[in-house]
Amino acid sequence: MESSNIMSLFENDPIDISTIPRYEEIELNKPHRDYLKVIFINFTIFFIVFGVLIGLGVTFIDELKLNIVLILSIYLVFMGLLILLFVASFKKRGYAIRSKDVIYKSGIIAESTTIVPLNRIQHIELNEGIFSRIFQLGSIQVFTAGGDSGHLKIKGIPIDEAKSIRDLLLNTLNLAENSTIIEE
Repeated sequence: MESSNIMSLFENDPIDISTIPRYEEIELNKPHRDYLKVIFINFTIFFIVFGVLIGLGVTFIDELKLNIVLILSIYLVFMGLLILLFVASFKKRGYAIRSKDVIYKSGIIAESTTIVPLNRIQHIELNEGIFSRIFQLGSIQVFTAGGDSGHLKIKGIPIDEAKSIRDLLLNTLNLAENSTIIEE
């Protein structure tokens, strides 16, 4: 008899999917344009180190001297393609902080949209790299209860805005924890 009472309390009504808000329609905040400078600085350092290694290889390995034009051409094409890819992907990045979740979108070949519900967030980090600090930029890293696949890192946010976002999310977490404690 008791199980029939429990079953009568159970509801599993269908949801009208057309009434669900569409995340694609959310206007996303873009990373600050100075973050593109940070990307270029990092690329420049990478390509200088990589170029020096290629130069050393060509200098000390006789077989590579014969193919110096081919090696240099491949190096320049590779460098140009990577820069174009990152500039294009930079324009596709965006984020939004909403009352119930955080959204981050990126990618040009394989577009990825991550939506992290606020109640899944375990902790938040605010990071400032060496070059980002020069341009007063930071990144927010959101760690979730879902493991690595649910983690989110939003780069290129003006540091004051990043601190505000961190504080807002931390306050939301504190409110959620306090309400859980009160309910228990």
